Parts: sequence; structure tokens; C-alpha cells
Amino acid sequence: MDVKDMKHFLAIVEAGSINAAAKRLHIAQPPLSRQMMQLEKKLGVKLLVRGQRKIQLTEAGRLLQNRSEQFLGQIENTVKEIREYNAGARGTLSIGTVTSSGATILPRIVRAFRKTFPGVSFQLWEGETNRIIELLHQGAIEIGLVRFSLESELYESIRLPNEPLVIALNKSYAASLGDDGDCIHLSELAGTPLLIHRKYEAMIVEHCEKCGFTPEFVCISDDVMPILAWADADIGIAIVPRAAIGLIPNAGLIYKTIINPRLETSSSIIWMQNRYLSTVARNFLTMLTTIQSNP
Repeated sequence: MDVKDMKHFLAIVEAGSINAAAKRLHIAQPPLSRQMMQLEKKLGVKLLVRGQRKIQLTEAGRLLQNRSEQFLGQIENTVKEIREYNAGARGTLSIGTVTSSGATILPRIVRAFRKTFPGVSFQLWEGETNRIIELLHQGAIEIGLVRFSLESELYESIRLPNEPLVIALNKSYAASLGDDGDCIHLSELAGTPLLIHRKYEAMIVEHCEKCGFTPEFVCISDDVMPILAWADADIGIAIVPRAAIGLIPNAGLIYKTIINPRLETSSSIIWMQNRYLSTVARNFLTMLTTIQSNP
């Protein structure tokens, strides 16, 4: 018994007679009648009781009807799912992201993406840029969000808008810096204990020296979370990307944007060049590009 037998058998059941089914199937009645007799012979059971006007199903025929509907339904659903996977409407997308960006940049994109592709799920990996690149090379993720503009023949990339660096400080420390609103001049950080991410060290030192002072680093870390926690504990003033605001909920931190000069960091979405990219990933990148073009 094959799929054709099942389809033709169900056509007869739905039409009520072999002659009516043959017309629906656009085939002659005698071959269809012979096909059913051969099917009954193969199975060794009677499936149809042929009446003058309408066929009737035996118990075996009703069982075959039930099983055929289930089987053909599964085939139809499988074909549909395969087509949806091919179109990127279903599947799982693995993304790696630096911590602060994963909490701020990605949610907006994912929310818009799931409105169009609700059948797609995500696996999210967090870590520092070097870890994200490592995961990308291992094939554990398809797309990475890293904290700088990566120029390399190994990767394709989409440059994200520059993001200002801000200071995060305990409310008790804020009074000693005065109240200039939401901004602070870089020169005002002279003589203050600073907590920074290692990747910004050279940039911060360069700009501080141009302002006439050498920065005092209490802590240099590979992650923004510890320095935010230390700032909340009033150990020093953290310098972090604006995306880090709110990473520590209910913290007693105040944030101010650094100006004169304005310090900025760049981010990029990257993926491996010359490596297969799933349709889900391609759809995600297309939507990201659209959102970037229409902020």
C-alpha cells in the first residue's frame, strides 16, 4: 500500500462511490475499481461494500480511513514545515552577544522579528567579544554582536551606530562632582577612582591626557558587571557604554554622559564569511538592516 492507494481510497470514501471518485480524480472508473480490488487483495481484507448507489465501509475500511487521514495529514504538515524552514519562518537562531548589548540592542530587533516570524526561537550566548568570536568560529552561533568594528576578511559585518560612554556612580558620590544634569566633562574625572573595561583603557588614557591629567584606575575588568557592582558599592566611578544602564536592577547608581570630549564605542553584528548561513539568520540580518535604516 502506498500514498496513491490511500489518496484514492479516501477519494472514494468522500465521494461515496467509485464512479464519483473517478470523476473527481479525472481518471476512468474501471482502473480505479481494479486498484481498490488489488488493495483489498494485498491486505487480505474487505474494505468496501459496493451498493447500488453508495459504497459502505467495513470495520477494516473505517480503520484504513482513519489511518490514511492521519498519515496523509502528517505528510502534509511535514511538507509545510519543511517549506517554512526553507523560508526561515521556523527554526532556531543562535546569537552571541556582549552582555550590555544583549540587554539593550537585541530586544528591540527580536521583538520586531518575532512579529513577522513567530515560529522562530532563539539560543542566546553571552560573553566578552573574544568569547563571542570563539563561539562563532566553533559554529555554536551564527551571528555575533561584538563591542567594536571588526575589519577582517574572515567576517561579514553590519556596523551599528556609535554609542556614548557614560559614568556610573553611587548617589553618595554624586554630590562631590556637583550637579551638571545628565552630562559630565571628562576633566571633572581628574583625581577620581575609576573602574573601566579593559578594551577602553587606551582610549580613556589618551583623552584624559589631552585634558591634562592621568586617570586613576582602581579596577580594570574584562566585564562591565563587576565594575558596575563596585560602583554601586561606592568603590569608584565606572565608565561603561550607555547600553549598560540598568544592567544591575534596583542599584543606587546615577549615570551621566561624558562630554568635552564625548567618548564613544562602536558595535558590530558579525558572521563568518564563506560559511552557510541559515534562512532564519539571513531574515534576521535583513530585518536588522531595515531597522537600522529606519530608527
